[in-house]
Amino acid sequence: MIFRYCTLLATWMGIVALGGCAAVPPTSSITGSASYRERMALPPDAVLEVQLEDVSRADAPAVEIGGTTVQPVGQVPIRFEIPYDPARLQSGHRYQVRASIKAGGSLLFVTDTAYPVLGADGVRHVDMLLKRAMPAEPSSRATLENTYWKMVRLNGQPVTVAEHQREPHLVLHPDRHSVSGSGGCNGMGGSYRLEGQRLSFSRMAGTLMACPHGMDQEHRIHTMLPTVASWQIEGERLRLLDGQGTVVAEFESRYMQ
Repeated sequence: MIFRYCTLLATWMGIVALGGCAAVPPTSSITGSASYRERMALPPDAVLEVQLEDVSRADAPAVEIGGTTVQPVGQVPIRFEIPYDPARLQSGHRYQVRASIKAGGSLLFVTDTAYPVLGADGVRHVDMLLKRAMPAEPSSRATLENTYWKMVRLNGQPVTVAEHQREPHLVLHPDRHSVSGSGGCNGMGGSYRLEGQRLSFSRMAGTLMACPHGMDQEHRIHTMLPTVASWQIEGERLRLLDGQGTVVAEFESRYMQ
């Protein structure tokens, strides 16, 4: 009788113990480091934020798969590890890691290059170089000149960033009326003329690298620029229009230095 009671008690306790355990999904992780070239120390309250994202759909926002924060950050390179649930990965999708460093509510550094992971090559470690960011002035919209303009749409189609390439962008420099930027694979530069809302680009040229991806999009960027006749800014968004008033490209301000 005593033996049976003890057996039942042990069984009951085992059931309770099992019932109290929540299922823990299996996890994997992405490791890496974040650094920047500037010779400056970060504020004591600086925070590194890193996200693993699904960027498969160019016409939709990225989906966060995992993320982590590091504080205090210490000195660069800043090491990090992003845990994620492998069950959330889908075959054929593209994944990349992005990062930012913030302090006191202000953005200090941010990635502007695609860092792909979990592809056919099985990459699970990334060493990222962040670029310094300058936040917008309070209660002011972005200005056409002296602003880093990230291209987001080209002739009505979403702009994509190929693996290991810069994001397509433009910066207009008023001191010498020159334009610099990138088509993704190659850097580019030239001149511009600005008269009120009228804008035109000329003498645009680029480096001559051949990349396995993104060359068609880059060619379309170079073909589009000479057709620009005017510009519009609404908040943080720039639209370039051709002579017929058709929007040929759209950009978002990033205030990069």
